Amino acid sequence: MATDTISGTNTLLNQYGTVKQTANTDNVKKATTDTSDSGKTQTALQGLGDNFDQFLKLLTTQMQNQDPLKPMDTNEMTNQLVQFANVEQNIATNSRLDKLVKLQENYTTSGNLFYLNRAVEYKGDTFQYTEGMTSIELGYELDKSAKSVRVDILDSQGRLVSSTKGDTKTGSKHAFVWDFKDDQGRAVQPGSYRINIAPTSENKDETIKTTTYTKGLVTGIDYSKTGETVLKTNNGVNVEIPDVVSVS
Repeated sequence: MATDTISGTNTLLNQYGTVKQTANTDNVKKATTDTSDSGKTQTALQGLGDNFDQFLKLLTTQMQNQDPLKPMDTNEMTNQLVQFANVEQNIATNSRLDKLVKLQENYTTSGNLFYLNRAVEYKGDTFQYTEGMTSIELGYELDKSAKSVRVDILDSQGRLVSSTKGDTKTGSKHAFVWDFKDDQGRAVQPGSYRINIAPTSENKDETIKTTTYTKGLVTGIDYSKTGETVLKTNNGVNVEIPDVVSVS
């Protein structure tokens, strides 16, 4: 039995010209596993077309040289034609998915432009004090009611700047307004600051979890490795969209 190899297929040709052929799925795997690369999809489709042309030439040769007493198996020919048709359909589907993904990316990018140069409130503790600001409204939540709460403002070096008593109840977000002054009433310098909540529980061994909210100005849009939108703020903090509480 003679062996003939065709690019994209593995072909066995006997003395009567009857073919035994198995499809090479390398191009199919490349096309179906990378729907974000339209170039690879196009390459796979072109390769399939070349393979199909060669298959038809081989099929014609088989029919011309088949043994009249042992004609070729029409079922085998039909199965191979169906395989080519299925692969072509899969590649075409991937091509459409490529276009849908691209359209979604463009839509998302356009929508994210809404956040540029806007102030956002988000889950976090770092904020920026810039020249011209007179105060900033921060916030926090407690997962349990506390005996007492201390609200601290720290500078970029972690040094305590201001400290005051806060609300102790759970179930709602507590607002805290800082006027950019220290405990002695002196104005602080512009820069990066952080809010820290220190609750004291009624029970000695009980831990109270806190969630802080701060604000920042969106200066840019970025994307994480998983494709999620990330807002770049003037605080130097990257904020994910689900963490945004409000926009102004």
